[in-house]
Amino acid sequence: MKDLGSQLTPVSNKEGKRATDVRVRYGTYDSIDRVDAEEVEPEDIVPSQESGDTDVWFTEWQVAEDGLDVALDQHVDWSLVPMNQDWVSRLFAGRRAVSLQLDTYADAVRDPSDRSDRTQLSGRVARIDQISVRYHPSKDPEERGVRVPETGGAMQHSVLSFRQSRGHHGKVVGWIVRLRK
Repeated sequence: MKDLGSQLTPVSNKEGKRATDVRVRYGTYDSIDRVDAEEVEPEDIVPSQESGDTDVWFTEWQVAEDGLDVALDQHVDWSLVPMNQDWVSRLFAGRRAVSLQLDTYADAVRDPSDRSDRTQLSGRVARIDQISVRYHPSKDPEERGVRVPETGGAMQHSVLSFRQSRGHHGKVVGWIVRLRK
């Protein structure tokens, strides 16, 4: 931590003497909802899906906790579950549809032997979009004090892998990976 006290102009005290022992220390911290200092680029235009393309959602905290990484042109074979459509609607307000997600915790809340809601999908990663949102306090009285994503405010930035990040607003909440058969 740098001591900037010697660079400050002393302040007068009540007796008219100059205070020469003023010591001020400044520190830094990371806020809970850290915003990248990089300049936020305009949102990328997502091309329409071609025949055989499927968009898959990855949740940021699962990627971080499990150390997952996906890169452009990688060949993958995934067991997917249905995507939470309320979450997609809240993020994109109809601008983008995502029907499947890779949920590494799906078996913890479902019977692992029941594979009826699973979709097995393999192919090549054709596109990866980093999704970020700004949060604000909920206006719903039942969610008082809860911070929720700005409805329809999700930003999409194309990246080469989960480990690459681009300047964004708010917080990265996930990625959409376009898989091509």
